[in-house]
Amino acid sequence: MRSQRVLCPTYWYPENSTDIHATYVHDINRHLVERGHRVRVVTPGHSGLAEREEFDGVEIVRFPMNLPEDLTYGKVAQSKVSAWGKLSRLAVMAAYVRGQRAHAIREGRDFAATVIHGHWAIPTGPAIVSAANRLKIPSVITMHGGDVYVNESQGYNFPTRWYVRPVLKHTLRAANCLTAISDDCRVHALNAGAHDRDIRIIMNGADLKRFCSGPTSADDSERYGDRMIFACRQLFPRKGIRFLLHAIAELRPDFPDIQVVIAGDGFERNDLEKLAKDLEIDDCTEFLGWVPNAELPRFYRAAAASVIPSLEEGFGIPAAEAMGCEIPVVASDAGGLPEVVEDGVTGYVVPKGDAEAIAAALRKLLDDPDRAHEMGVAGRKRSLERFSWELTAEKIEAVYESLELQSE
Repeated sequence: MRSQRVLCPTYWYPENSTDIHATYVHDINRHLVERGHRVRVVTPGHSGLAEREEFDGVEIVRFPMNLPEDLTYGKVAQSKVSAWGKLSRLAVMAAYVRGQRAHAIREGRDFAATVIHGHWAIPTGPAIVSAANRLKIPSVITMHGGDVYVNESQGYNFPTRWYVRPVLKHTLRAANCLTAISDDCRVHALNAGAHDRDIRIIMNGADLKRFCSGPTSADDSERYGDRMIFACRQLFPRKGIRFLLHAIAELRPDFPDIQVVIAGDGFERNDLEKLAKDLEIDDCTEFLGWVPNAELPRFYRAAAASVIPSLEEGFGIPAAEAMGCEIPVVASDAGGLPEVVEDGVTGYVVPKGDAEAIAAALRKLLDDPDRAHEMGVAGRKRSLERFSWELTAEKIEAVYESLELQSE
């Protein structure tokens, strides 16, 4: 197909080439660039960031907007909000949509954009479809799960709130095409008002050149031994790390050399550190904080298994990354995770919120290292076949081509 000029409005975007937040959006964009397309991102940024820059061939344009702490990456919809707080959030979101729309239109004209492909139906979606209408070009919205996902039992109801629901429904129906990162994400989008005919399932990927098998360093071997369990998660309740800690406590009497290493951070960290102490596993539990993507593979390679104990997960990129490194995965059955991890083949899928089931799955892997290795090899094969960013970009390119044909 002919080269496209892709305008990418998005609420979140990495602040630099080594940032760890929303890297999957940049991964999509840089692979589109590698396929011969131009991509210009429009995103809010604080005063300390450059207004315009480029990395990995992707053009970044930031318009001035300081986001409140509770609306920064990884913190939206993760805690209870008072009535006043809801009104405050509504005001911030309205200001963001106005600013995003205006700058998207301006940059779209300057860039001579041929398609708008933005991320998150909420909060960015309304600006995407409005700007596309003004520019008279097709619009694509990639849904990442949290923008449409609802789980009342876990207090996750952001898409159903009175100030979100009607706007979300209109946005989902106004876009020319929606992409969902898993079938589970698609189902939640349908519940939010999307039409099935408008949705394409295009799964996220992993950088499988970086996340690949390799030797464990001598230092890591000495430090972690043969029974290190690794988890790469944001630390807030719906990511389920507390269930992993309970599982480790259950296993430790039989595996006294077991260790658990957790990469990531969030507002639940203090509670999790206290829980590890209460469970008397704090001496074998390490919280690394945020770890740059370039450094993550060494921790996967040193692990006996990786665990993703989420209560909700749109896709689960860490599962694909672990599988890319030939490490077996124990994942909950939440959201799109069973679409990534093949139960009994690349690891085990267990009921969400079940620490005993996590412990039982890990026990199988620790008791049978040969079987664990076979699962790791199968995981690498599955990732290469299904979860590379190259494949994701190819499928997105096919969406652009179909929209181009429809407009002729």
